[in-house]
Amino acid sequence: MREDGVADVHTHTMYSGFSKYSYLSFPDSVTTPKKSVQIAQKIGLDLLCITDHNTIKGAVEASKYNRDLVVIGEEIRSKSGEIIGLFLQEEIKPGLSAEETIEQIHEQDGIAFAPHPFSVYCPCVGNNLHALRLDGIEVFNSLHRDGFSNALALESCNGHAKLGGSDAHSSSMIGNGYSTFSGNSQEDFHRAIKKGQTSYGGKPAPLKDIVNYSIRVAYESSKMLLNFNNIQCPMYDRISELKKSRKMMYLMGSFAYAFSPLPVVCTLIGNKILSLRGKKNMIEQNKPRLLL
Repeated sequence: MREDGVADVHTHTMYSGFSKYSYLSFPDSVTTPKKSVQIAQKIGLDLLCITDHNTIKGAVEASKYNRDLVVIGEEIRSKSGEIIGLFLQEEIKPGLSAEETIEQIHEQDGIAFAPHPFSVYCPCVGNNLHALRLDGIEVFNSLHRDGFSNALALESCNGHAKLGGSDAHSSSMIGNGYSTFSGNSQEDFHRAIKKGQTSYGGKPAPLKDIVNYSIRVAYESSKMLLNFNNIQCPMYDRISELKKSRKMMYLMGSFAYAFSPLPVVCTLIGNKILSLRGKKNMIEQNKPRLLL
């Protein structure tokens, strides 16, 4: 028996909608809630926090498979960056101020924390976190492989609970980052965060996980284009609205991408660019301290 509980505080399912990079729009995740639960049980997590973008639908669906395991959460896009709410009963609308978002989380007796607060590619609260009534800070996000943004988050964590999460966008990423706490129940975890008595651990997401994610996106998109996967979610809703000619174009593109070297090439290039951007951001953040 472990003395400490283990929770992944930041994961996504196919209910997270779409991400956009430059002119490209693609599903944020293609993992079903059921698959997320199965993987979490397999690797021995005590708690799995499902935090889809601006919705709790994926978390509610997942909780049907294991109510004790799944913590209902939401990654909410506020005007000042993303904020995660845990232990929610109702969905919180995006587009509010950070203060209003946190207030609505606390009105539900929920936990509010800043995910990837110094990210160079995700909407983040940045230095505003010092003025917000946050319960915790994600000081380790395994998807931020550059290391610099996590280091900045850890340096800025004064008096907040230190949290770790995978930011999993595919099932293979679940558990790459995690938080530890005394006990193993949702009540124990809620209490530990409020008291600032949590720790964190994990590893940067392996590049193979990111390659696998991009291939799965292309593969699952193809299944939906061919009507092999009739699951009601933002991804299916958008695909169902496409004209037949546009569907065929996307289908050919998905196959061409999935069965080519492109996933590996794109992952390597993207990893290098984000690492350089992360380093530049850390230097800029540390400039005021050096001048003092």
